[in-house]
Amino acid sequence: MILGSYHVKPARPYILLSIIIILWGSNFAISRLLSGIDPIRVSGIYYAFFRYLLGAITMILVLIFQRKSPSQISVEVGPYKLVLLSSALFSAIFVMATHMSAEYIPSGTTSIIVNLCPIVILCYAALYLRERLTTMKIFGFILGLVGGLVFLFDAFISQSGVVIGLILALIGMFAWAAYTITLDYLEGVDPYIVMTIKHTISTFIIIPFILLMLYENTQLVLILDIWTIIGLLFAGVLASGLAYVLYFSAIEILGAAKASSFLFLVPFVSVVGDFALGEPPSLLSIIAGIIAIFGVAVIRFSARQTT
Repeated sequence: MILGSYHVKPARPYILLSIIIILWGSNFAISRLLSGIDPIRVSGIYYAFFRYLLGAITMILVLIFQRKSPSQISVEVGPYKLVLLSSALFSAIFVMATHMSAEYIPSGTTSIIVNLCPIVILCYAALYLRERLTTMKIFGFILGLVGGLVFLFDAFISQSGVVIGLILALIGMFAWAAYTITLDYLEGVDPYIVMTIKHTISTFIIIPFILLMLYENTQLVLILDIWTIIGLLFAGVLASGLAYVLYFSAIEILGAAKASSFLFLVPFVSVVGDFALGEPPSLLSIIAGIIAIFGVAVIRFSARQTT
């Protein structure tokens, strides 16, 4: 495959995707380590804020490196301001809900629930866009739904005090689905610019939620020791900065549909993190999670074949 005069090795995009999957999957585990396992070092909403703040700074530096001027950025996003604002809002809700859920439930549980969002997107496409449902998509939907429901039920009965965490993870799933849908309306816009603006606006959206929690005397924790700093740098610079640069590079080679079809593997990394953190899931959760994620994989690969 040739990009300009540069010969791309066949394995390169898959190496990039492997790194991305490890970064995004590990981020759930690091969030759980810092926000949900004693000693608590950072509240989930602070983790979300610093993740996107550092991610925005990283992406701004990328734009500077690419020599994109403010006027270029303004022209690029001019017709899409409302969609970008919606995208940033949904993304902010996602990152807050997801990392606040880490205070209550293991990383693998959150990751699996969030990554069931293609089921929601499929429903949106079928009901609102009148997209044709193939046999494989229906099969994937049934597997994902059944596996997801069994997974949620087992998490509910096998873990204590998880209701709030499960609700937050579900909010994160729906918010991520909505965010993903908005990206369809931004197709053709420079993805580096979109991600930079989205990270920046989302960071500002999170601030009022933090202030509201402080106003209501919610106890928030932020201990800036070496482990917190390393974790936040990982979340912001790597998982929300470098990972997107690598992802956009993979998309340039494979195309968006093919590149995204491998992201169902992210929860498997998070579940490995559960074992590392001493929170192994039950056998039923593992089986149900595999069934659900396999259903998501079927939906993703079916979508890829129809594009």
